[in-house]
Amino acid sequence: MSEGQAHIFQIVYSEQTRKMLDPGFLPLDNVDNERPDWREYWPIRRFLSSTELREGEFYGFFSPRFKEKTGLSSEEVRRFIHADYDVISFSHFFDQSCAFMNLFEQGEAHHEGFFALAQRFFDAIGYNLQLHQLVMDSRQIIFSNYFVAKSAFWREWFLLTEKLFQVAEQGPAGALREDLNASAAHGVLRVPAKVFIMERIASLMLATQHGWRIKPYNTFSLPASPLPISNFRLELVILDALKIAHNTTRHPQYVRAFADFREHLFRRVKARP
Repeated sequence: MSEGQAHIFQIVYSEQTRKMLDPGFLPLDNVDNERPDWREYWPIRRFLSSTELREGEFYGFFSPRFKEKTGLSSEEVRRFIHADYDVISFSHFFDQSCAFMNLFEQGEAHHEGFFALAQRFFDAIGYNLQLHQLVMDSRQIIFSNYFVAKSAFWREWFLLTEKLFQVAEQGPAGALREDLNASAAHGVLRVPAKVFIMERIASLMLATQHGWRIKPYNTFSLPASPLPISNFRLELVILDALKIAHNTTRHPQYVRAFADFREHLFRRVKARP
């Protein structure tokens, strides 16, 4: 795919992160970082608000740590892009995508109360969704906004993320708005819950809107998280296969098998020295 057909940006926060820029990507300046509470959404939002996307062309917005987290260069990314698809994903941390029914359940495992907060938000905007019934497999799950998509997908994504922005910024005063802006520990940082929801919007779209054509990079060839569960690769592949089987057939037996097998795996992880 030619340079003009895939506009892939890497967000620049400082001179240090500017040095991390892959020369095959374009810099997206966020040195002023006017709204650090929105993390990567702020520079992406500014771009999408001010730029007319070219119909049918690809756009992507990666963090400075893309190479560190995925091991992929811009050349490898561009070689993988194919015009027949709407979304091209490069999602790492296969253990986290495989071991949970969906990304909101995964978020709950790290931030208590996140699952219920996400459901409250989707209820508030009228998005017909029951998170406890949502099954996401590795074809749909994307961490850290590591995807490249055509303009139509970005427009739909922006509509949904702007609803989150409006509720968090200008929504009625009360528990939902306060909880969206409340910070939770994320490594050595504290990050507002709204950011964790925003980072899951692309995956939500792929799991609930069935017209998108996605080409996922093999997540099992990318780095796992440093958590102990990542050592159980075979079991994680089986869990993902059960979710794929469910999403293909809609047979409930696959979900029950997933729950039973995962419970067994979690016991093994906990018992491992």
